[in-house]
Amino acid sequence: MVKIRSKILGIIIAVIISVQCSAQVQQGFVRTIGRPNKPGVVLEGVVIRVQGLINSVVTSSEGKFHLSVPDKKDGDALVLLSVRKNGYELKDKELIGRSLIFSSQVPIEILMVDMKQLIADKERIEKKAYQVAEHNYQKKLREIESQIKNREITAEKYRKKLQELQENYEKYLSLISDMADRYARTDYDQLDSIDYKISLCIENGELDKADSLIHTVFDPEKVLERNRLAKEEIQQRIAFAQSIIDKAKTDKEAIKRDKLYAERMIEFCDKLSREYLVQGEFFKALNCLEKSLEIKMVLYGVEDQKTKTAILQIDSLKMKL
Repeated sequence: MVKIRSKILGIIIAVIISVQCSAQVQQGFVRTIGRPNKPGVVLEGVVIRVQGLINSVVTSSEGKFHLSVPDKKDGDALVLLSVRKNGYELKDKELIGRSLIFSSQVPIEILMVDMKQLIADKERIEKKAYQVAEHNYQKKLREIESQIKNREITAEKYRKKLQELQENYEKYLSLISDMADRYARTDYDQLDSIDYKISLCIENGELDKADSLIHTVFDPEKVLERNRLAKEEIQQRIAFAQSIIDKAKTDKEAIKRDKLYAERMIEFCDKLSREYLVQGEFFKALNCLEKSLEIKMVLYGVEDQKTKTAILQIDSLKMKL
């Protein structure tokens, strides 16, 4: 009987340790961005370093990684120091040094770009953009020349139009490099059908077609549909943020001990309130703002400007209800 009890106790302890460890592990995965005719793929051998950890982690053959951070809890800040793999770079370079949110439930997705592919895509986009710019410039120039020839405009108007045409042309040329880099880094795996078509038109230099598609985005029926889909996409974020807020029971001593944790809870509450406002959930938004205010009063005091601003925000929302 003693041996059985000992075994049961050992199992219970193992389960408890397992649960505690799982709550201190941030999971994630790394993949390449998707291109028009080439979906993104997982990346093996990516070396990831995180602030506060001595050792790096390396992604598996499935592109996955696990960060064991014993001192973290859900909602804490997690800062990436470096993400490296030869021949690749981060899609978003500003990810390094940025505070991410630690979660034992939601994995981090890191996107990288194949440098050879990036250079090739940029060159292709730039080439077509220059061709389009030159074509449109010559077309507009012929129109202006025709107008002055047929005496449809005055000499002064002619000079003004030429100047405007040249300025717009040069301004467009100055934007091509940045535009090409932006669209060469676009992850096509995450675009909806309309955005996919718009991006593809821009990559192919079909700017007029892209403009036409952009206008369809503002068709009332399409706007309603896109809003519905957008609301569904943020439900997962809302559920996670709400779970974090519910865990913060406004423990005054914990807030005083850990200012960073308290500030993250404030950030969660305020962000979630904005999400609810977008969806028309005004009472839920108010509830989040009130939770944020409770923490601010403990952290900053009643007379602090942040607290006073929060009170005004809540009063303003209450007047609308």
